[in-house]
Parts: sequence; structure tokens; C-alpha cells
Amino acid sequence: MSVAAALTACGGEGSPTTGSTADTTTGTTDAATTEPTSTGTTEAPTTGEPGFTCTPLPLTPAGQGFFRDISDASGMRVDNFVPDPPTPIPINDHSRLAFADLNGDGFDDIVAHSLFPNPQQGVPFEHLVYLNDGDGTFTHFSDESGLRAVQAGFFAFGDVDNDGDQDVFAGLDIELEGEHNRVFLNDGAARFTEVPDAGVAVKNLAGNAVFADFNGDANLDLFVGNGQTSYAVSDQLFFGYGDGTFQDVTSVYMPGDRDQPSNGSVACDYDDDGDLDIFVSTYGVSVYGGHNHLWENDGTGKFTEVGLERGFAALATGNYWLASTGMGMNPEPDVAAEDVVGSNGFGIQCEDATGDGLPDVFLTAISHPVDGDYSRKWSDPSQLLVNGGPDAGYAFKNEYLARGLPFNEGDIDGAMVDFDNDGRLDLSVSRDAKYEPGYSEIEQQAWFGLMHQEADGSFTSVGPISGINDSQATPARMKQAQNHAWADIDHDGDLDLLVGGRDIGGAGRPNFLFENRVGQDNLWMSIRLRGDGDAINRDAIGARVTVRYADWSVSREVKSGRGTYNSHDSRTLHFGLGDLGCDYEVDVRWPDGTTRTFSPEELPTGRLVVLDYLEGVLVDP
Repeated sequence: MSVAAALTACGGEGSPTTGSTADTTTGTTDAATTEPTSTGTTEAPTTGEPGFTCTPLPLTPAGQGFFRDISDASGMRVDNFVPDPPTPIPINDHSRLAFADLNGDGFDDIVAHSLFPNPQQGVPFEHLVYLNDGDGTFTHFSDESGLRAVQAGFFAFGDVDNDGDQDVFAGLDIELEGEHNRVFLNDGAARFTEVPDAGVAVKNLAGNAVFADFNGDANLDLFVGNGQTSYAVSDQLFFGYGDGTFQDVTSVYMPGDRDQPSNGSVACDYDDDGDLDIFVSTYGVSVYGGHNHLWENDGTGKFTEVGLERGFAALATGNYWLASTGMGMNPEPDVAAEDVVGSNGFGIQCEDATGDGLPDVFLTAISHPVDGDYSRKWSDPSQLLVNGGPDAGYAFKNEYLARGLPFNEGDIDGAMVDFDNDGRLDLSVSRDAKYEPGYSEIEQQAWFGLMHQEADGSFTSVGPISGINDSQATPARMKQAQNHAWADIDHDGDLDLLVGGRDIGGAGRPNFLFENRVGQDNLWMSIRLRGDGDAINRDAIGARVTVRYADWSVSREVKSGRGTYNSHDSRTLHFGLGDLGCDYEVDVRWPDGTTRTFSPEELPTGRLVVLDYLEGVLVDP
């Protein structure tokens, strides 16, 4: 069956997943309702002390229909949108969202900004907060949170005062009289109070932001990417004092930044030297050629821009869809590297996609295949940049085409996720429908993209048969998505999906929540790291955990937000182990350089554990 036929046939659900219990009436699975265990079965663990065993499992393939829409049943649509408004709403495409544990109960909550704001046309920003009940449902907490009426385009979450809860940077992305960037502190129960004079209201055109301890003092610092798609303005770097206030240190610690529209950012240790570097996705080939930035940290929080040297600033090749560029294989002729056309960049994420323990980069971009327009012809499409490691000077090579990934003109937000827990990272991408009328093939249309990584490193598109997309829905689901985020909302061991549904024609559009119904059937490990607030920031942002096998590794770093308008995935690290077995060791590197290695008997599979910097493994946190 073709993917187009499968999309129509599955109608958003499809066949039961192999190895799961089927409901013969609906054709869906009930596996996600079982409790996680140390062996992947329904038996409860026998002890909370070290001495767990890891039992290998055969790999359960994803099949089709492995996501289920639970948006209405979960309660996360309360006040989300007004169906069939009497007059068209002046929409600002504002479907930005995040997962964060706001009340400290161990379950990720949802912050989903309202779909209807356009403050410049009299519709103020509005933010919706839903607390996770722990059973797949959520409680509306927007008014009590104090965040509902904050005038901000997006939120970034992090424990800025090291008291154990998630605080908020509220970034304003437009010029709005009397409004500016703000910081709010959490009281531990998901109620927020503004920090007066937080020191972040220097510029107020923020498009994205990243919390991390860049200078190694155990306090979270803040990078703000300014401009998004609309303003050419330089970015900012703030060092945190540990009390919710910050100092702008851009001119000294990030010198030479250019006035460009920064549309996405993420921090990770790409060069394996123990500190966090910053990748910035810029928008618009008409501003400094659309070259992206890679800020390399010297360990003290001082950054040097090395994007060109590392192969990140721009690709020499052009659009993947045009024969005149060799379908993205030929380099731009007679042009020096510093002058090649860059990208209209959007989402960005860094994770290890190749199993070598080093972060690779997935960058989504809109590239228009127009042969008669030089900039559009040579602008960079979405790319998968593989880290060459020390032998290549940690330079990146684009392997998007070599690994079989499809071109789409409307790629917006991108993430890297092992949705089926087979031990290999997959790619997810939300897409704009603006450009799809020019294409007949399903991969060039605006369906939510999900690319499954195969054992040989190639990718297969499974979005059309995943259950996320449904051609029979009105409007068609999940076309015209914007931000999206991943978290294990029910602690069954796999990552569930939250998607922002962009408005279509002023008629309103809700957000969507999809339950993962396959990942829990494969071997997995889930770890939440916790710093002490003295040597290590409480969020443990910057820590790296690697499950290491003889010829493969599954590596994750703790991050704050990623990509355009700060999509926030779960802060808990998830490790799919598939059929890799139990002959592994787990290496943990904390941000201060402290390392520790654990055996399978010390870190259990099949359940969530907390790894505390001082106390070690806590299996019943």
C-alpha cells in the first residue's frame, strides 16, 4: 500500500501495533494503559534498591496507527479556541507550546499559548497552563498560574534561582508599547510572580531563548535570539546571578554578533570539551546571506563564532528540488565559502543521531525551488548535519539526501526523538501548508512529518501512517502545524506528542495531543538528572548521559528549549534500547566534569529514576 493510500485508509488510527493487545472494535491498542516495569512487562519491580536486572526484549516494530489523538479526552483543550467564530480572527499563527514540570510532581505539564493573539490588532497575548494529573489527563490552571495574561510571544523554562522548580523567561517578539521581556519565579506550586528589574529588558524583539550554565558557576545564564522572521537585530547573552536577575554581557562575552533575524537556537556540547556551545538558525538569505551561527564556548562563557569553519553557516549546494542544482548535489559555482547563499532557517535541535556519542544537528528551513531566482535556487533546504568528531575538527557534513530524507518547502519546527524506543533517533517536523498546492506527492504536502531511522542509518517516512495525520478530519489533521514537543506524559516509557495547530482562514484551530502506543513495548530507560544548586545547576542542564554498547551508543544531553519560538521537550532523558540487549554501561558526565559509570544492575530499565548529583540513583523519587 502506498503512503497516500495508507493515510486515507488509516483515518488517524489504523492497524494494531504488533505485540500489543488489540481492541477488536476500534482496531487500536491498549498497551499504553499498562504500568511500566523493570523488564518491559506488566510485573512490578521487586525492589527499590540496586540489584535490578535487565531482561532483553525482541524488537516490536511500529506498524501503523501507533499514535492516538487524545486531545479532547485529556482536557488540554479547555479555553484553547473558539470554534466557528462569528467573524474571522486576526491570527498571529501563535501556536507555541512547551512541556515543563511546573508543580514538581514529576509529571510534565503543558503550557500552550492561545491560538488567537494579535496584540497589534487589539487581541492580547494569552497563555494556557494545564497541570498533568498523572493519568493522561490535565487540569486547567491558567488563571491560578499568573501566566495567562502575560504579554509575551513565548516562554523559556529553567530553575534560575536553584530552588528546585521551573521559573520563566517571558520573551516579547514584537514592539508593543509599555511591554518588555520579563522573568517570573515559581513558588513550587506552579504560581508565578514577576521579578522586578530582572535585567533582561534591554531589547524586546526576542524570537527564542536558551537557559544554560555557560560560565560554570552553577547558575543558569540566558541566551536570547532576537528578531525571529521580522527584525534584523543582534542577539544577547545574559549571565545569571542565581536569584532571578541577570546582567547583559553580550559585548564582552559574545563580541561581533551581527544584526540578523535569529529564528531558532539550541545549546549543546558539539566539540566534547565539557561546556555548552550555541547553534543559531537565522532567517532570510537577504541579511548577511542567511548564514547561521555556531558560538563556541571557551569554558568561561566567552564565545567565538565558528559557523563557517565547522560547516554550519551555510551549505555550498542549493535546493533539493531543482535539476539545475543537481537536486541539491552541485555546489554554487564560482563562489567563496563565505559568500554562498544560506538559509531561511526555522527549527533546530542537536542530538546524537549516528550512535557515536557526539551531537549532530537537525535544522529545518524553507527553501523555495525557483530556478529563475538566484537566492531561492541556492538557498539551503532542511539539513541533517553529522558531526565529524575530532578527526574532522568537529566539522559537520550534510547527510540529508544520503540518508533518504524528503524535501518539503514548508518545514518549520524540527525535533529528534526515538518515538519507538528502538535505540535510533528519528526526526519529526511540522510544516506550513502555504506551499503545498504546487506539489502532488504526499511528502511535499503539509502533513506532519515523522521519519523513522532504520538500522542502516537511512530514514523512512512514517508520518502518513502514524495516526498523527488524518485526511478524513475537518480540517485535515495534522496539516498546518507549527511548534511541537515531546514528553512521556503518563510515565509508560515512551514519548507522547504535543502539536500546535495553526489557524486556517481565521476559523480557529485547537492544539493536539497524541498518545504514543508503541514505544512502551520495547526496552527503555528513563532518567531525570538533578543538580545540587551549588556545584551543578539544579536542572542539570549540560549533563550528558550515554548508554554505551560495544559498537553503538545512545546519548542524550539535558537541555532547555530548542528551535523556533522555543519548543520545550521533556527535561527527563529517554533512552530507547530496542533489541540492543543488556550488555551496556551508562556513563554520566555532569557539567562540572564529574563522571560516573553505572552497570545495568545499578540503573534499572523499564521505569523512571532520578539521578541526583549528591545522592546517586533514586529509584522511587
